[in-house]
Amino acid sequence: MAQAGKETLIKAVAHAIPAYIMGVFKLPLSVCDDLTRMVRNYWWGSEKGKRKAHWMAWEKIIQPKARGGLGFRDYRIFNQALLARQAWRLLVNPDSLCARVLKAKYYPNGRLEDTVFAGNASSSWQAITYGLELLKKGLVWRVGNGQNVRILRDPWLPRPPSYRPVTVQGRCRLRRVADLLSAHGTWDVDLLRQYFVSPDVEEILRIRPAPSLDDVLPWAPDPKGVFSVRSAYKIALDDKSRTSTCAMSRAPDGNRAV
Repeated sequence: MAQAGKETLIKAVAHAIPAYIMGVFKLPLSVCDDLTRMVRNYWWGSEKGKRKAHWMAWEKIIQPKARGGLGFRDYRIFNQALLARQAWRLLVNPDSLCARVLKAKYYPNGRLEDTVFAGNASSSWQAITYGLELLKKGLVWRVGNGQNVRILRDPWLPRPPSYRPVTVQGRCRLRRVADLLSAHGTWDVDLLRQYFVSPDVEEILRIRPAPSLDDVLPWAPDPKGVFSVRSAYKIALDDKSRTSTCAMSRAPDGNRAV
């Protein structure tokens, strides 16, 4: 089969078949690696049980076509992006029966975005927390009255990738963004300059608070603030590429790939 046909078959069949189970459970990493190995061997071909030469690194092939890749999926990342959708549903539908049951069991006195992994959790909750790790990377508070946003802990500045202030806590005892607003609902500039470094002050002043509205927690990669698996997958893939690049840059010259 021509490579154009192989590409179509991989994307229409090999990527589609495990999508449902990946959207419900966290697959073992070994299973994801086995799926990747089967796709990789089929793409490059084999002869009499011996694999042929792989002319391009797989990390390059899984990149989008706009970046010179073929757009094949990384199964580990795709699994996490699908599970992030489950965590998003709990976040935007907190009154649903499923959300209330899980909250009562795993985070009765807190918020979903602050939840940490529980060692004795069910497989379903382990899958959700795995997706939640990725979801947190794209959640950014949209400041209204500032009552629900914690200054140093929550992401609320329009500055990726962390969306958090770089200022250390120091002697600042303020906790909520609402404490940074004046009586007229505008930023207290003198207070900002007293406790924050200049880059943070500039970013904060770019935000227009709305004291008459509640704070909301939208999905930052989407202009409308709505989560999508595609944008979550892109965040995870970019993060993986960035991590690989940093690792290569720190490696000794003799260990770097040519």
